[in-house]
Amino acid sequence: MDSTTLGEIGRWFEEESTALVLYARQWLDPALAEDAVQDVFVSLMQQAQPPSQMKPWLYRAVRHRAFKHLRARRRRVTREERVASEGSPWFEPRPDDAVDAQQAELALRALPAEEREVVTLRLWGGLTLAEIAAVTECSLAAVFRRYHAALERVRQQLGASCLTKIN
Repeated sequence: MDSTTLGEIGRWFEEESTALVLYARQWLDPALAEDAVQDVFVSLMQQAQPPSQMKPWLYRAVRHRAFKHLRARRRRVTREERVASEGSPWFEPRPDDAVDAQQAELALRALPAEEREVVTLRLWGGLTLAEIAAVTECSLAAVFRRYHAALERVRQQLGASCLTKIN
């Protein structure tokens, strides 16, 4: 994409991003709404040719992205409910554990779904924060905020002694 087109996209972002975020917030929480709008503009920059009717395209793309987030959230909640009803533990306790497995599981279950997903992808999946951003389809900044907020909540619930175990 040439610099003229990038300049036009920048202008559209300046003019429309606030309204687009407000539009997306009817379906998503504020952080996800912002992520959805940013994702749409990134997608726009990757197109070989910009849409002929930019404003309707932007709103349609944000709407599509919001619904995609909602579908992903519904699938995640359904999976989590199924796992919770099966009663399978998230941790297998070991005698040398510094943190009680049952307490750690309760702390993780108490996290908001978005934060819990980031923590499980990081700790069990071994993914980097950038990889988690790709998996969850949100910005790296959002993943970073969720991860650190989740760790802080878990630390508060389990106590300071778990600091070295969680990092």
